[in-house]
Parts: sequence; C-alpha cells; structure tokens
Amino acid sequence: MICPNCGKEVTDGAKFCPECGAAIPDSNTNANNFTQEQPKGFEYNNQQAGAGFQNNGFQNNGFQGNYQNNSYLLNVSGIQRRDLIVAILLTIVTCGIYGIYWFIVLTDETNQITNQPEATSGGLAFVFSLITCGIYYFYWSYKMGEKVDIIKGNPNGSTSILFLVLSIVGFGIVNYFIAQDAINNLVGAN
Repeated sequence: MICPNCGKEVTDGAKFCPECGAAIPDSNTNANNFTQEQPKGFEYNNQQAGAGFQNNGFQNNGFQGNYQNNSYLLNVSGIQRRDLIVAILLTIVTCGIYGIYWFIVLTDETNQITNQPEATSGGLAFVFSLITCGIYYFYWSYKMGEKVDIIKGNPNGSTSILFLVLSIVGFGIVNYFIAQDAINNLVGAN
C-alpha cells in the first residue's frame, strides 16, 4: 500500500502512515471513508466528541481533544482558552512578567497541539533567548509561525515570516496575540 498523503510505502492493514501520520483508507471501503481508530502514541479518551464534527478545516477524528487537519493530528487535551485582552493587560501591568509566563505556556501549548514533544520547551526557549541576547527569540518566532500555520490548517502558510518580521521590528507581543487567537479558535471549536 502507498500513503495517499506522502507517497511512502505502508504495510498492508495499517490504519495510519508511520511517516506522516495520515489516515490510510481501508481497502474494503470507499477511499474517502477513513477509520475512526486513533494512532498509537496518543492517549485514548473514551468520551466521544461527536464523529463527523467539522469546523474551519478541522475534522474531529472521533476522540475528544484530537483533530485531523491536513494530515496533522492536533491534540488540544487539557488546553483552555486564554482571554487576549486580559493577557495583554496583565503583561503591561506586571511590567512584562506575565508576558514571560505567557511565552512559556504558549510555547508548551503549541508543542502539544502540533504533536511536537521533541520541540524546545517554553522554559528552555526563554533561557536560550536570554543567553543569546534575544537572537534565539527570532528563531522561536519563526518556528512559532510554522506551528500557528499548522493549527490554522494551512501548513504552507507564511505566518512564520510575519512572526519573524514582527519580532525584528519590536512587535513580538503581536506574535503572542496571533498564536493565542489561533489556539482559542481551535479550542473553541471543540
């Protein structure tokens, strides 16, 4: 069998591609009908979230908190919406201390949602940014833009360039706002 998404060879009977994670159509059914089985490596949640849920390009795969979107399995388990205005105000009122917390949590949440546990954690990203006098922050901005594109269902988007430019010109807080808005929209769709 060949994966319809990435073209890699897949063993017969596999439900998901081991390379990209895309669902493999069952040879006994129509190619457009995908199984509702969850791939290995994700926690099972026995509560059904309503099979067939679709909103803004995200398709619920039948398990609460996990969405298939353009061959990416998004995991929103345990992530809650964050009020954008309150987050901005708290960042201003605390002279940036809340902004540090927001940076760390935002990084960890996007890593979880995009299923990139090997990516740099929020705490390490903050430390690396301090050690490199902000240079790592530009790299972080670019990578965060890529994750936001995945969350929005457009992995070939240009949000990474936007985030990098905003960081260079000193408007990095706007990156937080855009990323948090994408997370809020995804969690709100749940």
